[in-house]
Amino acid sequence: MKVAVPWSLSHYIPLNGFHPLYRALFDHAPADIDLTAWDNVKLHRHFAHDPYSRARVASRAISYGHETKGISSDIARSHADYFYPPDRVLTEAISGEIEFHHTAPFPSLKRPFVFHCESFAPIFFPNAQQGAGKFDRPEALRLHYKGIFASPLCQGIYSHIPGTLDSLSNFFSDPAIEAKLFGSKIGLSKRSVDPTMFRRRQPVDRPRFLFINSAHQMPSNFFNRGGHVVLRFWKEFRNTGREGLLILRCGKPNDEALASHGVDPAFVRSELGRSIIWAEGYLANHEVNALMADAHFFLLPSASLHSASLLLAMTLGTVPIVTDTLGTSVYVTDRESAIVLKGVRDEIWHLDPNTGLLTDHYERMPNVAPSLVTQLVERVFELLDSTDAYETLSDRTAERARTQFSGESFASEFWGTVTERAKATQGLQNRSSSAELTRSLQHCTLDSDAWARVFESSTQPMPLLDTGVSKVFEVGGAAVHRPGDTPPKLTDWSVFARYFSAGAPDTVFANSLVELGDLFVSRGSFSVSDNLDYLRRRVSLALMRFPAMHSLASRHYRTTKTFMKFVKLWLRHSQCKRGVIGSEKYVALVMEDVHNFNIVRYFHKYYAIPCGEGPFIASKAEKKLYSKTFSAYSLERAIAKVSRGRTSRLRLIANLPILSSIVSRIGKHRVRAVLGPLMRKRNPRQ
Repeated sequence: MKVAVPWSLSHYIPLNGFHPLYRALFDHAPADIDLTAWDNVKLHRHFAHDPYSRARVASRAISYGHETKGISSDIARSHADYFYPPDRVLTEAISGEIEFHHTAPFPSLKRPFVFHCESFAPIFFPNAQQGAGKFDRPEALRLHYKGIFASPLCQGIYSHIPGTLDSLSNFFSDPAIEAKLFGSKIGLSKRSVDPTMFRRRQPVDRPRFLFINSAHQMPSNFFNRGGHVVLRFWKEFRNTGREGLLILRCGKPNDEALASHGVDPAFVRSELGRSIIWAEGYLANHEVNALMADAHFFLLPSASLHSASLLLAMTLGTVPIVTDTLGTSVYVTDRESAIVLKGVRDEIWHLDPNTGLLTDHYERMPNVAPSLVTQLVERVFELLDSTDAYETLSDRTAERARTQFSGESFASEFWGTVTERAKATQGLQNRSSSAELTRSLQHCTLDSDAWARVFESSTQPMPLLDTGVSKVFEVGGAAVHRPGDTPPKLTDWSVFARYFSAGAPDTVFANSLVELGDLFVSRGSFSVSDNLDYLRRRVSLALMRFPAMHSLASRHYRTTKTFMKFVKLWLRHSQCKRGVIGSEKYVALVMEDVHNFNIVRYFHKYYAIPCGEGPFIASKAEKKLYSKTFSAYSLERAIAKVSRGRTSRLRLIANLPILSSIVSRIGKHRVRAVLGPLMRKRNPRQ
């Protein structure tokens, strides 16, 4: 069965796209499950060179935009507005018999789909938020989402948290939805965290504590994650004279924000670089794993559940210190496999009077913070002061992860249920009208070996470079270049935004910084060519809905652009020859020391000249006045010529013993007498 996974689109960025919690479903999928997802880099390159595909997507997206304006329900319109029209078209166009969505449902409703979630409130994103403490317009929410989940196209609603399934059942009270609710296992992929990394730590007399604000490493949830509780605990820990190390991988709030949550900024500053190591930059998956494997305790005094981080700690035998928030009991038991701090559930979780459902209110977290600090100090000190108590708890934690939370079991059970449901509803055919678009984009999906790249990359846009006039971000396994310095909008992360939304930046998607070339290098202020390029984009966008006219204009534009390029090169080259302008500005060093040759680009041609024979002079290279010169019309060809020349020299060196014996027999003076005149004729400088 082929499963479509439309997670790489812009509307899935706030939902953490390729979240590590779901990687096991990909790495351990059965042989009969074929998973396919869009590759943003391939889509970007395809749309840049295929006006027909651009026209199809734009035309369909425009029609969806018109449909959204006619929706009367505020909830339905908000949900549709968030589902960016080009993303909706691409969701329909990806090939597959069934769609897989997580956290919040955004199905195409053109074919069957399955849905997996952890918490209840985020299901209604963007119409509800976790931690808000209430549900606005519950009747409108129920009506709209009932249409999605009760649809025959919805094959199953899965969660590993029983409380989430109970909330879904109570909220909808619909037999059709009730029949689709399934409990699932959960577990991390062995390719994301190897259980063999579990090892004995250093002696616990100098314990190491690790705080990570979330699996997606967003810097904005420091306090909801309990970072202020951690820093207040650390002051108490150090004031008792104990030695240890606290490592924080998160963004650092300013002193005012820390002080407002009861943290002493002066203490934090005094301990930075001594007992506190604060890493603010994004860390790759293997680096986080290494930190976790080296830590004795994983600090998670959070207002909400963070399953991926908790499972990582358990798998590596790092003792988790968590709160009793909703869902924690699924994973750990106090004193058996973790330290569980009490009070969060009673303080921030309550029944919503409008729906009768449990909701969490993050604003109440400060009320319970002092109690959490006190419990944290008492429980950690108790464990550190007991002989062998830490080692015993660490072993039980790792054993529970190994036996109860297997990634293979998660994948096997989930896909088995999905396959069974799909067989029972084979009559539901894909009603998508995007078959032609699907065929044209069939080469734009992720390769089977690329799952690791997207899952181990940032699920949120993380800045890599800032030149002042442009920025480079990492997200979803791609390096994304954005010109300008304006704050990005959510739709800007769609590969199709530049062709659909007026004013959208010309983002460039690449697999790495190297592939971006020199795009991220500052080029100064905008020029006339930038204005012409902007005019070209505007005209292209206006002609999108007329494919034939757009194709004709595009073809003539490319022909004219190519012709003018060669005209400019010819004019500049002729001016250089006549001495009207200098040729130095058109010379670029491409590669250094390639088999002792430097390769230089001069206009459209590449020259290889020996290292150490001075700067490149065009006339000197064309007249072959260097000791050796190679030229070609491509870099690859120039490198090949240099390599062949090196091979010839190596053969000569290899034959030197034979030549030496010949010379010794006939005499050196005779060799010079014969070869001297010949060499002088070949090289006039001698």
